[in-house]
Amino acid sequence: MTRLQTPKLVAAALFLIPVVSGLAPKAMAQANVTGQWQTLSNQMPINPIHTALMHNGKILVTSGSGNVANNTNFQAGMFDPATGTVTTQSVAWDMFCNAMLVLPDGRVMANGGTLQYDPFHGDPRTSAYDPATGSFTDLQPMARELRVLSHVSSPICNLRIAHQRVE
Repeated sequence: MTRLQTPKLVAAALFLIPVVSGLAPKAMAQANVTGQWQTLSNQMPINPIHTALMHNGKILVTSGSGNVANNTNFQAGMFDPATGTVTTQSVAWDMFCNAMLVLPDGRVMANGGTLQYDPFHGDPRTSAYDPATGSFTDLQPMARELRVLSHVSSPICNLRIAHQRVE
């Protein structure tokens, strides 16, 4: 391919991408088609601060201290929508205000948490939850704390971080 053809192909691709994507049908939430919200009959035994829908259909819930400064009984839970049951377990550190990301292999990576309240200090620790073993494994911590990390966790913005941290 000549040098003159490459810019033309790039320009054509940049033109066609929006045109082709505009032809795809839009997905809209429809309660009568996809389901409905309902209140569960049982309450969550921990404060559900962060959740992650895992590949197996279960929901990992992290509470950490639950935003209670003097609570040192740090908790996480597993909600099984099929049975309506919640099982809880202790975690090694306060995962309150963490960010969670479900990795392609099914594990859930939790970044950050709370090291101290008033004044607030974030925790640089990172952990991965493995649904096959039902346990968290600590990973290499972040280089420094990140505040309000839970608001930036998404597969798009954290995939590079996750890939580097979990290999």
